[in-house]
Amino acid sequence: MLKLLFKFIFRLKILAIILISFYTCSSPERPDIVFDDFEHETYKHWNIQGSSFITPISKDSLKPKIENGHGKFTAASFLDNDTANWYPGKNQGKLISKPFIIDRNFIQFLIGGGQHETRECINLMVNNKVVKFATGKNNNTLSSVLWDVSTLQGKEAVIEIVDALSNTDEDDSLDYVIVDHIVFTDNIHEKELVFENFESGTYNNWTVDGDAFEMPRNRTNVYYPISANGFNGNYFAFSFGDTHDVKKGKLTSASFTINHDYVKFLVGGGGHKGRTCINFVVNDSTVFSAEGLNDGQMRPKQWDVRAFKGEMARIEIVDDYSEGWGHIMVDDIIFYDETPFFKSAMFFVIILFGLLAIFVVIRKINFKKKEKTPKKIDKEILEKLEVLKLNIANTECYKNPSITIKEISTQTGFKIDEINELFETVDKTSFVHYLNTLRVKAFKEELKDPLNKAYTMISIAEKCGFSSKTSFYRVFKSITNMTPSEYKKSI
Repeated sequence: MLKLLFKFIFRLKILAIILISFYTCSSPERPDIVFDDFEHETYKHWNIQGSSFITPISKDSLKPKIENGHGKFTAASFLDNDTANWYPGKNQGKLISKPFIIDRNFIQFLIGGGQHETRECINLMVNNKVVKFATGKNNNTLSSVLWDVSTLQGKEAVIEIVDALSNTDEDDSLDYVIVDHIVFTDNIHEKELVFENFESGTYNNWTVDGDAFEMPRNRTNVYYPISANGFNGNYFAFSFGDTHDVKKGKLTSASFTINHDYVKFLVGGGGHKGRTCINFVVNDSTVFSAEGLNDGQMRPKQWDVRAFKGEMARIEIVDDYSEGWGHIMVDDIIFYDETPFFKSAMFFVIILFGLLAIFVVIRKINFKKKEKTPKKIDKEILEKLEVLKLNIANTECYKNPSITIKEISTQTGFKIDEINELFETVDKTSFVHYLNTLRVKAFKEELKDPLNKAYTMISIAEKCGFSSKTSFYRVFKSITNMTPSEYKKSI
């Protein structure tokens, strides 16, 4: 029977592997191609013209700092790589990529800096013509841009990053360009998108109501007596101001289209439902809400938003409570998707659990069959167990709460393994359970003795071998199905 079962399980495993392989291979999704993220610190995929671009720059070395970057390095027009000094507008130049064939539906990247359509920009060139372009928004915050190139698949193209604006030009645009993380993809969004991590140190991306939210906080500007733990980076949203929990307010994000499967975030602070919370609002209705646990620990939470894909939503961070723990802390709001690998793994896990369930059912059937024809126990074994029990009962060693099976073995001459096997085979119980049965029996007898009327039940229990009040109550209830107090009343 078992041989047949193992053959059956083996065949099902093979089937599961085939199904998973088919699922993975038949998926129309092609993997993303990172064309360049500049983390190798060279422009080896590019031809350099002019003097604006020498090598990729560490974002941390620049002042003012670049916000919302990806990784450590970026392509930015500057002069002196050794001192990491930025001289916007002093030099001009261009990065031109090596030619490539367009074989994905979209090209996605991050861009910041000047907002000039021809002189501070990134261009997609096909047949020496600009077919797509993008600019920054006159700031150092990198914005995500997505070009739809589905109609250009199969064509040869190059990408240009252009810095051709001098600081002497009469133009309102910043005279430099910043580009990072150029990806060829079939997806209309990144698998994981940081919606907000408050690392800009401002609430510029949010509408601020009330006066509870002054600025994102860090460990050095959190007011006493609150201590915040569990956040990432330097800053997080916090409504605990210099007047502590008194102030109220709300942060409201810009509306966005739900393109991802899940939203995850960190939340801490007050545990007042609907009053100190973070809300996910779809079409003006709050569909998800989360709050803290009345402490300073930020904990991870997630929402499954797949049912609302394609709809418009916004996120609210609310402080509408002025008493104890009347504040909210939030960090790292991230949108993300369930990856095909995760789906395949889950599918495989489900198959394995199914096989395990079948195996358990068959084992139970076989076990019940064996139970119907119980094995006879030798008379000699029964006699051994009786001798062992009499020895333990007569010596009253069970009244020692720290007695061990090793000491019983020495006292009775039975080996430790033999003692365990006798109780498990004949009584279908354990050595410890037998000791506790004797202790409960002794307690009952002592409790009925008029001489013990002045003693508490706990002192009597300790006399009978119980080491603590907790273990006494637990063991007594498990053996008698009533509490010691209930038993006392019954007699």
